[in-house]
Amino acid sequence: MARRSVQEIESFCGWDYLLNLVDKCEWLRDKALISTLFETGGRVSEVLKLKAENFEVKDKFIIVKGMPVLKRYRKTGEYVNEDGKTKWITKKTMGYRTFPIPLKEPLVPYMIEWLDYVKNGQLFRISRVQVYRILRKIDSDIYPHWFRAQRASQLALEYGFDVHDLVEFFDWRDLKTAIHYSRKGWRVLAAKMAL
Repeated sequence: MARRSVQEIESFCGWDYLLNLVDKCEWLRDKALISTLFETGGRVSEVLKLKAENFEVKDKFIIVKGMPVLKRYRKTGEYVNEDGKTKWITKKTMGYRTFPIPLKEPLVPYMIEWLDYVKNGQLFRISRVQVYRILRKIDSDIYPHWFRAQRASQLALEYGFDVHDLVEFFDWRDLKTAIHYSRKGWRVLAAKMAL
């Protein structure tokens, strides 16, 4: 079966579905991985770079500080290709984001338990391939980036994040990305029409 794309996500899948995924995991590490993929909304490579030191429990939140943001590029020049089109020459750069995660969310206890276990250093000492294997074992229809779209949809649905809030949370470059990832679903539209 082909993997679903981000555009096919209708809306937030719900906490019960996410908790069911976590319950299917045999190891605490895998439960924490699922929780961290969702709660941070990070790309798999970004999540795998996280260290315990990136997390601070403060008041009613976990503050994630300095989470790496990959897929950042800086324009270093231009050239004209054989078709006469101007192309950019780019260089990869690294960005970082800081954001809160409410302690009240149902997946947070798995993250906290794993943070207590790891204490310091890298959170997940596994490869991208291992992450895909873990996910395939619990549900063959999901993939790491699915959690990113689910988080964007959940933030829009449950907290009322608009595209500007989503751009800030995920450190996206433009509003189009926020629109691309977040879906509230037809139920929200119907509820607004019923007023």
